Amino acid sequence: MNLPQLTIQGKGQPFIWLHGMLNSVESDSVYSLIDLEQLSKAVSLVRYDFCDKSADGDYSWDALTDELINVADSLNLNQMILGGTSMGVAISLHAAVRFPERVKALVLVTPPPAWENRNGVKAVYQKIASKVTQSSIPDFLRRMIQLNQDLPEFFEQQNPKTRQRLIECRLGFAPKYYSQIYLGGAASDLPARHLIAQIRKPTLIVALPDDVNHPLEMAEELNSLIVNSEMVVVSNHDEYMNLQKTVRDFIDLVP
Repeated sequence: MNLPQLTIQGKGQPFIWLHGMLNSVESDSVYSLIDLEQLSKAVSLVRYDFCDKSADGDYSWDALTDELINVADSLNLNQMILGGTSMGVAISLHAAVRFPERVKALVLVTPPPAWENRNGVKAVYQKIASKVTQSSIPDFLRRMIQLNQDLPEFFEQQNPKTRQRLIECRLGFAPKYYSQIYLGGAASDLPARHLIAQIRKPTLIVALPDDVNHPLEMAEELNSLIVNSEMVVVSNHDEYMNLQKTVRDFIDLVP
């Protein structure tokens, strides 16, 4: 397997950060609910684009978990903190279930819908993948990306034009990439509930109260399943700023 290009910042415990669907190292630098620049002052932060954004990549979550472990092996990381947003949450959880000895702690930001709540999502993803051509993406997908509201309004108010910069990033992939990543998402799900309930790693779960693509109920259920977990809901800019300290404190307690 070819390894993706890595971006490594900071010193300290290794922390591999995994982006969400239609996100990238570039877009996570534009906006992340966890300030990655601040995070890199506390850890050795490793980031990369899944499959190097290849239009022929396998974006199923099992395959992306294999890629993650290959990245860790290439850096000689026997153990690391894992974290990410949305799809990055999924890959972190799969790694924690499949390779528990490699994972020291988890930071799970806005988990995606799963299990019985994922059936409708999979149907939409399959439709999107079927409509993408070699040269263009369908207009309805372009509108979906432009209307996406997962960037909180409080962040946009404090950082004007962030939403537009995110849209530009998310519309900047090769057309076939959209087909591949949505096919991967349609074929994937979180590990079963009983497997997640076996996770014993320190876990910080972060959620937004009104993100329709990442329901608060999903974060709450993960919080109930993972014994050694705590949950933070971020509703405004003050809570966003407090979250950055919470993350630093959480990492300081990881052995």
